[in-house]
Order: sequence, then C-alpha cells, then structure tokens
Amino acid sequence: MLVSIQGLTAALPPGADRPLAIDDVSLDIAANEIVCIVGESGSGKSMTAHAVMGLLPRGVAVTGGRILFDGADLLQDSPEAMRKRRGRDIAMIFQDPMTALNPVVAIGRQVTEQIRAHRAISEREARQQVVDLLSQVGLNDAVVLLSAYPHQLSGGQRQRVMIAMALSLSPRLLIADEPTTALDVTTQAQILKLIKKIQTERQMSVLFITHDFGVVADMADRVAVMRLGQVLENGVVAQILERPAHSYTRALIAAVPKGACAPLDSAEGGPLVEVRGLSKTFRRGGLFSSRGAVTVVDDVSLTLNRGETLGIVGESGSGKSTLARCVIRLLEPDSGAVLFDGADIAKMKSGQLRPLRRRIQMVFQDHHSSLNPRQRIGDIITAGPRAYGENKAAVLARAADILGLVGLNLESLDRFPHEFSGGQRQRIGLARALMLRPDVLIADEPVSALDVTVQAQVLKLLDDVRRKMNLAMLFITHDMRVAAEVCHRVMVMRNGKVLESGPTHTLFSAPASDYTKSLLAAIPGRGRL
Repeated sequence: MLVSIQGLTAALPPGADRPLAIDDVSLDIAANEIVCIVGESGSGKSMTAHAVMGLLPRGVAVTGGRILFDGADLLQDSPEAMRKRRGRDIAMIFQDPMTALNPVVAIGRQVTEQIRAHRAISEREARQQVVDLLSQVGLNDAVVLLSAYPHQLSGGQRQRVMIAMALSLSPRLLIADEPTTALDVTTQAQILKLIKKIQTERQMSVLFITHDFGVVADMADRVAVMRLGQVLENGVVAQILERPAHSYTRALIAAVPKGACAPLDSAEGGPLVEVRGLSKTFRRGGLFSSRGAVTVVDDVSLTLNRGETLGIVGESGSGKSTLARCVIRLLEPDSGAVLFDGADIAKMKSGQLRPLRRRIQMVFQDHHSSLNPRQRIGDIITAGPRAYGENKAAVLARAADILGLVGLNLESLDRFPHEFSGGQRQRIGLARALMLRPDVLIADEPVSALDVTVQAQVLKLLDDVRRKMNLAMLFITHDMRVAAEVCHRVMVMRNGKVLESGPTHTLFSAPASDYTKSLLAAIPGRGRL
C-alpha cells in the first residue's frame, strides 16, 4: 500500500462551525490506483488532502492518527523533509489555478523553479523539460507559452500548466483537488482523460477530490464518501454506484443532473423578447490572438415566450454571456434589434431604458463579486426598489416575502454576504433580482461552481420561481445536463453563432450538429448514473 491514512483527526480553531475538520478518517491508496473522495463543501475532503501534503491552514492542527507513505509516517517528518517530498514524491493539482499560479511570474519560470529546486540541472535543461511537459499535457506552442502569464491563458490551459507542474518531478502520488469544477464540460472531459492517461502511462497513484459522482463514475477505482469530516462509506466504485449503503451517498448520486429532460409545464404565453440579427464585435489583442476585430455574437436571433425557459448552451468564448448582456443592454450591440414587448430596447437612449430595466433582471455567475461585501443583505436586495422611489415599509414587507420564496429567513437581512454559503449567496442574488418583480430573468451560469446537491436545490428553486411569477427566463450554461433540468428549449452556440435550437428533448435525442453531440458525449458519468 503506497498511502495508508489511519484514524486521522484534525481540530478546527475555536469558534468554528464544528470541533473537528477531519474526524477519525482512515483510507488506503494502493500503487497505480485512482481513489476518489467525494462530498460537499465542508465535508473535509480537501482538508484530508492538505494534511497528506503537510499544508493544513493555520489554526487547523492534527490531533491524532497517522499518514503512512511507503511505510513512513508523514506526520513525523520535519518541515524540511516535507518540503523535499512535495513535488518529488507527492504533488498536487489545486482547484483554482489562478490562485495557485503566481500572476506576475511567467509560466516557464514557475515550472523551471520547481524542477531546479529538486534537481541539479541547468536553466537550459530545465526549460527543455518544461517544453516537453507542456507538450505532453496537450498544450500547443509550448515554447511560446514559456513567456506567457497565467491571465493570458484560458481556464483549461491554466489547469494543464498545473498538471505539467505537478508531473515535473515524476511523483508517485498525485493529488487532484477539484481540478475541473468550474470548467466547461468538454474541457473537463479533456482534463479527466488526460489525468487518467498520464496515471496509466506513469503508473502513479491518484487521490482525486470531487463533489460530482459523474466524475467519480469516469475516474475512480475506489471511492470514499465524506460528510462533516467523517468517511461514511468507501469501496469499489461499481459497488458504491450500484448499491450505496448510506442515505447521504444516495442523495449525492440522485442530485447529479442526468440530462433526462424531465417534463416541464408548457409555456403558453406569447413572445415577450425577440432578438433579430444581433451582432457584437470587440477589438482585442494578446499573446495568442492577432489584433483586430473579433465578432463575439454573430447575427443571432431568438424568441423568448412568457413563462418559458430558453437555455443558451456553449463553451466559454461561445458568446452566450455577451449575448445576454446585449439583451439586457449592459453592452451595446453593434447591429440588430432586441424587441421587448414590441419596443426595440437596442436603440433606446439611457433615459428611455430606465423604466424598462426593472422588468429585465439578471442573476450573475459569480456570487462573490456580484454582492457588495460591505453591505448588509437587507440593503443589497432593497436597493433596486428604493432607487425607483418605492415606500420603505412596502419594500421591507416585499423583502420578507421574497426571502421566504428563495428559502431564506428574515434574520438574513442583517447579515453580510461572507456569512452565507455559496448556495445561499446565489439565493440572495436571485432575491435581489426578484425584488423588482421582473418579467424576464436572465440567469448567467448560476450553478456552475456549486455542489451538486446545492445545484439541484437552486435549479428547482429557479423553476419554481418561474412558474409562480410567470417569468420568461434566459438560462445560460455550459452543461447540457443542467439545461435539461429547467429548459423548455435549448439554443446551442459556438464562436458567436447559433448552431441549432429546438425543444430540449429533441436536441438530446437527435442532435443535428457534431458540436452538440460532443457536448452530450462530454457529460461525466453518462450511461452509468
């Protein structure tokens, strides 16, 4: 057994939501094996991985147990000994490459520094090794990439750089901490396939951390299910998927969107929004793109009916979010028409738009940056009606009703955003949008970074709100599974163009374009869950 975690216990600092971050966890990882730890945020899965790396956050202390690596207890290693092990014996792919990579140091320098810290080789030799590594993880123009900075790369490229860095010293154990959580499904599929390919070629052991049983189905040999710091069950992946023993495991599996196109109530209202020939072009330049005009939305037309949810599906860069921002006039379209209740808002001046803005509201993807961290929730969600001159008492009464509708209580009004979980913050963003009683709700990737159970709750909430308020909803996502849960119709975009559109069940059962077929094929765990 390469790694044997035995009775590992770690205490949280005083005042935390529970006493123990890790509670008597035992787990084995054999040579040349992929073991997945699955659970929601706060389950202790990342804490367990960081304990193996000797990287527990300040204030979290191991109070019991052992972590045996090839028979030696890592908890007995000195800080210097652990520094020598990291990278050489045990390497880690972190969840967010933007925070793990130094933003002011070129990619080549960051990887060569790690190699030269452990091996006595020249700068030239190290750079050549980095070029080879970047090529192995599927990055083209590796020589050019050496001079690139993290912000100049896409999410998938940054994650591949992290994989190259982790592999640079040929470790025996690779820890992958949620490496695909916020990536497009096609990019996620590529990264998962890459990790499995490299694991097979190098015969490494992999500890893979995720909240998604779809990923588990594609990756794992064995799986451990964690909740609140404890391992609830573990075993061979087929056994856990087919015969889960614990109710929490069954709930996690049930929460994974199946892409089964559940029947939705019919949307009987007439057209509320009509987009005709909309185009938007940006001028940009950078390391991997020539300067000049880039058409992000290219002659797009759509119709959104009252009471209907229209899904816009595509990868990052497909133009779906830019299209939504043009519809809501957060961006100025270059050409085309956006008819809202018959009036072309694409050509309206700011003063004409103001009365209409309250009728079209948006729920943003990033629930961190879209809520002011210095304002209380009460001020955040009532700001819109107050800006329109509504009576304070009436606004507060409506806030109580809206909070109840989205599953929050009145005490939430006096708290700050950081006091809420990710799913709760997404509910707050929805409450803010609903306070103005809109006719159209635009939801821009509202569940892409949430745990699957929270994701299922938010999706159900959005559909319930649509029905109760008879909203027209434009739902933006990169995940066809998610679209199937809430959308009556789906429009597939790529490179600014609409490739196909139609009823959701039609696109799932008989997709016309190869790109739609690739999106469906990239769904993790499809056919096994």
